[in-house]
Amino acid sequence: MVTSDMVARGLELVPIPAVHIVLNAGQLELFAMNRAYRLAGFGVVAERSPMIAELGDRIRAFLGSEQIRSDFDWVLGDEIDCRHYRVTIARSDPIFRERCTISFIDLTSQVQTERSLRREMTTDSLTGLLNREGFADLIEELEDHTVRAVLAIDLDRFGRLNSCLGSLAGDELLITVARRIKGALRARDTLARIGGNQFGILISIDQDREEAQALAERIHRTLQTPFRLTDYEINVECSVGIAFGADESGDNVDLVRHAQFAVKRAKVSGRAEFYQVQDFAIARAQFGMETALRRAIEHRDLRLAYQPICDLATGRIVSFEALARWTDKDGREHSPTEFIAVAEESGLIVPLGRWAIEEAAQ
Repeated sequence: MVTSDMVARGLELVPIPAVHIVLNAGQLELFAMNRAYRLAGFGVVAERSPMIAELGDRIRAFLGSEQIRSDFDWVLGDEIDCRHYRVTIARSDPIFRERCTISFIDLTSQVQTERSLRREMTTDSLTGLLNREGFADLIEELEDHTVRAVLAIDLDRFGRLNSCLGSLAGDELLITVARRIKGALRARDTLARIGGNQFGILISIDQDREEAQALAERIHRTLQTPFRLTDYEINVECSVGIAFGADESGDNVDLVRHAQFAVKRAKVSGRAEFYQVQDFAIARAQFGMETALRRAIEHRDLRLAYQPICDLATGRIVSFEALARWTDKDGREHSPTEFIAVAEESGLIVPLGRWAIEEAAQ
């Protein structure tokens, strides 16, 4: 006959918490346990055991099944004070099916380390806000029926401030701006830093889409008060793009990208702009033009058209204005209004200007 002492001595060879359980007349009984189990605080009496209270039904289901082994994760405690375990239930006797052995591997440190690393990966180290990855994860986890909007806030001329006052002043401004924007939000709204000088806000919509417009205006007013950095008073202006989710326009992750597309139009109009389906097509076309223009500059496929500048008093030509013209290999003439704007935005204006000077000097 196997006694509880015999089982207990066997369990002591197991370095992790382990307990032998018997189903007796419908009631689970702790037949034997090792020292590690007692120290873990799972309870040594079945009636007062938190382990039995939470896992009892699962243990009974296992004993009544044909399973030989069952592995699962278990969290003991609340959100503030909890421990994570990997639990294994295994048959301890092939003849007496009412018996099983349960062992527990404590994964708390591993889970906490993984969460800490994940928190670092999804948090902006400068502002303490979610970064772009964390923001995208949050949006992706939203339920499909939730109506929400993402606002992308781009600080205008931030690069110039960085160049003039240095990166430390720029960092200080970003921290202060983040604090001020957060003060303008509701408790349920989420602020993130999604780029160097760009913030994102996730909001839920209760009534209509005018809520997002009202928030954009509130942020504009919030940032109108000048910021004080060292000996300088800084006026901050921003461009706001808005995109809505929970519709047929795409999945949740696209919200950030759509809001950033709308920011481009906001920089031109000077007011908050809503994402429109054609924004994506325009952005793709501009990217394609940028690639083609870069190649045209490298291969010197552009030409200059010279426009005379006359002296109105004498009618004499006094100089010429050199104008860049671009006809691609397919014979399509590109408007300077289009490709000059793309060159300015992409930084190609510098090599384009250098080419024009060299070409005109020949």
